Amino acid sequence: MKNENIHIGIVGAGIIGSTIYQLLVSCGKKYQVSIADQKENNDLLINDDNYHRLTITKPTYDGKSTQFTQFVRSKDVIINALPYHQNINLFKACFELGVPYFDLSEDDGLDKFIESLNIFDLSFTMPHCGLAPGLSTVIANDLLRITSNPKNVKIRVGALSQNAANKLRYYTSWSGEGLVNEYIGDCQVMEDGEYKTVPALSGYEKITLDGREYECFNTSGGLGTYAKSLDDTNKSNRMYKSLSVDYKTIRRNGHHNYVDFLFNDLQLSQQELTSIFRNIPQTRKDVVLLYASCSSPGHDDEHTYFNIFRPRQINGRWLTAIQYTTAIGLVAMVELFLDGKLGETGYRKQEEVLLSDVYSTTYGSYYRD
Repeated sequence: MKNENIHIGIVGAGIIGSTIYQLLVSCGKKYQVSIADQKENNDLLINDDNYHRLTITKPTYDGKSTQFTQFVRSKDVIINALPYHQNINLFKACFELGVPYFDLSEDDGLDKFIESLNIFDLSFTMPHCGLAPGLSTVIANDLLRITSNPKNVKIRVGALSQNAANKLRYYTSWSGEGLVNEYIGDCQVMEDGEYKTVPALSGYEKITLDGREYECFNTSGGLGTYAKSLDDTNKSNRMYKSLSVDYKTIRRNGHHNYVDFLFNDLQLSQQELTSIFRNIPQTRKDVVLLYASCSSPGHDDEHTYFNIFRPRQINGRWLTAIQYTTAIGLVAMVELFLDGKLGETGYRKQEEVLLSDVYSTTYGSYYRD
């Protein structure tokens, strides 16, 4: 199919959804791109003719149709840029119509829902695209491939404000709702070759990057399906029988103390916590830190990746670091799929993708360290 005949639909015109739209319409591939949301068009969109209003209500998982069916029906690819609690609802419309599905979610609710279906003819489905989970997993797995006798794989990612004067030492650059969900869920890890889950906010450590000290701790969703995939490998041949793998969020020193107090000591409800984090000032002057390493026992063989992303102009649009690092992670996967490099059907994982293939995409070079 020629690119100009490919119709990509994006559901969700928030910070990341709008950025994905911009990257797709300006990439030179000549795709048809439509975007839908329940809100009025915003100034990040450049073509109002491709904007569609939707009435997005509480998710409904019963029956054979969803509120998204009409928008999905005419598309060749659907990109989900909605809040995580709408994932199953939108996926159902794609599954029923056989439309390839991509999302950005850190939440594993859709994975569990798909497992419960117990089907073998799943249309192309690729969740967890973006930064973390997403390209951070692709990068870490690339390091794993080139390390002999690997012992530890570490992924550390931080989306921070360039400056912060409050006690949290943090301003938000993305969804407060998503951040709270990340701080309360169980975190999937590998410890000495065994798959397990650990609590969010646990595993506190210090790390020095580019001469500056930060703190790190476990948060949910950052590994996507990676730990389970490695566990499945071990069940067949114990290839990684002593491997430890984890994902931790990078924050400025002092942040963990306050969030641990809010989440664990006060035991506030998720609704109360979300209300608090929605009131933290937002910033477009951000920075994204991405560090990954894979080492063998004694660190005789260690491979690392480190990159600092700052706001920049891409195709005439000034984008924050979290906008383009997250959006590129998804856009790269869509491009690889449309170029026939990811297969045509079934559930696809980030760890199945080669970093060299990502680098070959229109925007993949932005991730070169």
